[in-house]
Amino acid sequence: MMKNIPGNRILSLDIFRGLTIMAMIIVNTPGSWTYAYPVLRHSVWNGCTPTDLVFPFFIFAMGFSAVLSVTKRLQKGTPKQKLVLQLIRRSAIIFLLGLIVNSFPFTNLVNIRIPGVLQRIAVVNLVCGLFLIYSEVKVIWYVSAVLLAGYWALLTLVPVPDFGAANLGVTTNLAAWLDRLVIGNHVWEYTKMYDPEGILSTLPALVSGFIGVLAGNSFMKSDNERDKLIHLLVYGNILIVCGMAWGLLFPINKQLWTSSYVLYTSGLAMVVLGICYWIADIKRIRRFAPPFLAFGTNAIIAYFGSEIGAVLLGMIQVSTSASKMSLYDWLFMQYQSTGLSLVNASLLGALLYAGFWLLVVGIMYRKNIIVKI
Repeated sequence: MMKNIPGNRILSLDIFRGLTIMAMIIVNTPGSWTYAYPVLRHSVWNGCTPTDLVFPFFIFAMGFSAVLSVTKRLQKGTPKQKLVLQLIRRSAIIFLLGLIVNSFPFTNLVNIRIPGVLQRIAVVNLVCGLFLIYSEVKVIWYVSAVLLAGYWALLTLVPVPDFGAANLGVTTNLAAWLDRLVIGNHVWEYTKMYDPEGILSTLPALVSGFIGVLAGNSFMKSDNERDKLIHLLVYGNILIVCGMAWGLLFPINKQLWTSSYVLYTSGLAMVVLGICYWIADIKRIRRFAPPFLAFGTNAIIAYFGSEIGAVLLGMIQVSTSASKMSLYDWLFMQYQSTGLSLVNASLLGALLYAGFWLLVVGIMYRKNIIVKI
């Protein structure tokens, strides 16, 4: 059952955020990584699958919602210093949750991975919030342009120490070199030579948040629903085209979070949000909304819990007649035993796991339990 929605609430933004988190759980926890459908995998390097859209969509939504939150508080007369302290506190907690995800079950703290999804969200949240509090919109435009152009120049023009000319190779690009230099062994264990949420690539990731801020600011300026929708769809498609065009010179790449990737994914985020806005806020078709609202209401908690839960499933051992295996792998065998193909069994595992967390956040939503960070 859907709750009464306040008249000034942008329901579509909550739906969009919830859709993103639901998708994030599905792609992060397949029944088996070996047999996941290609669309549920990240691109190996250049290119963009639907899975590559999930993270930038969430960062875009965070920037968009920051406009509503910060602007509302400033209009109420909340002192800027208080807003900054709240912003720092929230970002620090999110960053800490990310470190917990990376280190759980705390058996290798010496080589704990420092970057991560939640850590990048924390940094972008902090920077976007500070710009909203202390600067004007035009400053965000200028900074975004400089960051995207500057990142392109760094990766394509600056020679890479120990490797020679600038390049976009998996382990020989400037971002990978900087990760190894500064972070060392504290990078993602599955790549070892670089981190997909590393230092240098966080600069363009800031712009993914900034575009959300700019889209939110444009959205709130107009009182006309038709104008809001047009702005989202038109500007979104412009960004998609610009991203694809730039991608011919600076490939769309999630691991490097290239400038073309920022424009392309932000444009798609605007279009998808526009579609959600047209359905939920203009046409007021809302029967489908509760599951997404449940995820969107406790988005960070849902992601954090699902990541910790997946680790626990991998830790718990199950004895079979042949050998011992993790509960995660045992469950995949049960999905296979239903007669499904390997990829469909993997998909079933992902959907069931997302369904479990839907049950958790659904109960929280019905009981109006919102964990505020």
